[in-house]
Amino acid sequence: MNILSSNPSIFEVNNPYPETYQLNDHAQILIFDDFLKKPDEYKDILSSIPAFRSDFFYPTASPGWRQIVTYEYFQQIEGVLSNYTGSREWVQQSFTNIYKSQMPCNSKSWYPHHDSMDFTFNLWLSDGPGGTAFYTWNGHYSGETLSKVQKDRIFANQIPGEFLYEEFSGDGQWKQYHLEPIKYNRAIFYNGNDFHSAYVPNGSFLNDWRYSLVLMGG
Repeated sequence: MNILSSNPSIFEVNNPYPETYQLNDHAQILIFDDFLKKPDEYKDILSSIPAFRSDFFYPTASPGWRQIVTYEYFQQIEGVLSNYTGSREWVQQSFTNIYKSQMPCNSKSWYPHHDSMDFTFNLWLSDGPGGTAFYTWNGHYSGETLSKVQKDRIFANQIPGEFLYEEFSGDGQWKQYHLEPIKYNRAIFYNGNDFHSAYVPNGSFLNDWRYSLVLMGG
């Protein structure tokens, strides 16, 4: 059983003031550098939580592995972000993403997706190549603007099966227009309905993990 630290400063936010980047014509991304006061200690505590394949507890197209993170670990983070969500308790899903090049996938999950959530938070607890990539699908930035038929066409690409993750930067329908790079202790906050995907270059993280905390809601 994981036991939370008796030192509350490990969970404190160092920088609650983001820089704003215009992600597209309709949405912005907030970028918080040096986000936590003690990111190394925070990572150590998170690392003690058991990890499972991403689809172990419920069906998902996410690749790799994840840990289910409970409220105690992100309470202060949720409070800081409430300044932008308008709600003190906005988190509906909380977990880590644990990725590496050619990780196992239960579908072709390198294709971009949208979270069907207004708010997505990602805190990098690793360094390395790649990051979070944002895409348009046939000129559309967001899943909110599409009909059910169009969405069915998009997610039909995520064919179920046993695959290894592939580097993806676009094709005839998808165009990558922004890559927010990995930087240790950087947090990013954006509209989860914008099309995005983990960008994991081939051959990266062979001896380490691409590790981040993800909070979603709204």
